[in-house]
Amino acid sequence: MPGAPRTRQYVKMLDARYATLAQEVEDDVADYRHLTPEENDAVVLSAGRAALEILRSRPDFEAAMAEVDPPAPDFEALWKRLMARKVS
Repeated sequence: MPGAPRTRQYVKMLDARYATLAQEVEDDVADYRHLTPEENDAVVLSAGRAALEILRSRPDFEAAMAEVDPPAPDFEALWKRLMARKVS
């Protein structure tokens, strides 16, 4: 099969890239894995405060804060299913 070696080489390259990406993610989250829920909350709160500072520096701060993303198309059905599961 003429394309098989090339396909194997491509798959090998993808596998190596996946391993690299997986390690990059692990490196990014390693410092946070040991956090208590309270420490994690503090990190999230800090990130939120930093984001708010950035937004406040924008001339269109009010408009930016007023923007609301529409829910996903399947949100209502998913929400009803989750609420039905919670009640039962």
